[in-house]
Amino acid sequence: MKRKRIIFPLIAVLWLVSFTLVSYLRYKNQNFPIHSFDIFKAGNIMTGIFAFLMMLFICLNLFNKSSYPLSGLIFLLAGAGAAAAALIISNTNIDKDIKIILSAFFLLMSGYELVILLVLSFTRSKKLHYISNALLTLFIAAVLFVINIAQIYFYKDDFTKYSEKGAKADAGVILGAAVWGGKRPSPVFRERINKGYEVYSSKFVNKLVLTGGGSGEISEAEVARTELMKFGVNENNLIVEKESNSTMEQLWFVRDSLYKKYNWKKIIIISDNFHLFRSSEICKFNDINVDCIATDTPLTTEGGLNYSIKESFAVLFFWIFGIG
Repeated sequence: MKRKRIIFPLIAVLWLVSFTLVSYLRYKNQNFPIHSFDIFKAGNIMTGIFAFLMMLFICLNLFNKSSYPLSGLIFLLAGAGAAAAALIISNTNIDKDIKIILSAFFLLMSGYELVILLVLSFTRSKKLHYISNALLTLFIAAVLFVINIAQIYFYKDDFTKYSEKGAKADAGVILGAAVWGGKRPSPVFRERINKGYEVYSSKFVNKLVLTGGGSGEISEAEVARTELMKFGVNENNLIVEKESNSTMEQLWFVRDSLYKKYNWKKIIIISDNFHLFRSSEICKFNDINVDCIATDTPLTTEGGLNYSIKESFAVLFFWIFGIG
């Protein structure tokens, strides 16, 4: 009984440290000040719920009169310590791939321990059943993952708000994509440029922001500018960002160099439909008011599902860790 009263509080402390560190890393990885913390943002809500459930089940087990095998208690303590260590290491290592591996380990371990604590709270036997708990963890994770895939696959853009209801925004943001042959937009990028021109010519916005660096002869943003000028768009209404290498970096540019500086009220993200959910979540976290308009890029059901699966992983890591 005494060892339970010592070990469970230690487990609670380790998980509280971990969840606090997760929240800190979420803002650090977004280059966003922690004093901007808002409990109602998706990742913060998820962390809060997870922390509450973890503390609840730890307390239920702590005040349970049953005895617990020492091996099980040591396993829970070691797991909590390993998860905290993974987060600390991810905070000191700048390599994105290693950050993702360590973050995935933290997610799996936290989910696994939460399931173990849940099962222990409501069963008479306090022996840990490692394999069955692992299978239950994977089942719950799979269900939640499928739900996340569905909301990305069936995402509905805001085109009708502008085409039928006359809404306006300060600028449209065309997210960069691959350039072929050094200076020719790929089919996917071509569709984004075309949709951007449609948004501009329909007077939904007065300016277009063109983003993307790339590794070609000229940047993705410069390729987009050339194509739009061929359509007759005034160069003065085109804002070019040519250093970014990811969706996140592109939206950081909008946040830091345009949205706050010019006191914009709303932007329109222009990209492929499967890409819009994550883009909008990044904007919301960074206090950018956003609508989204999808391109007309044709996708098969299989292609749409494949992209949605990839985006589901990406948005999960963004929500929890601010990685994207």
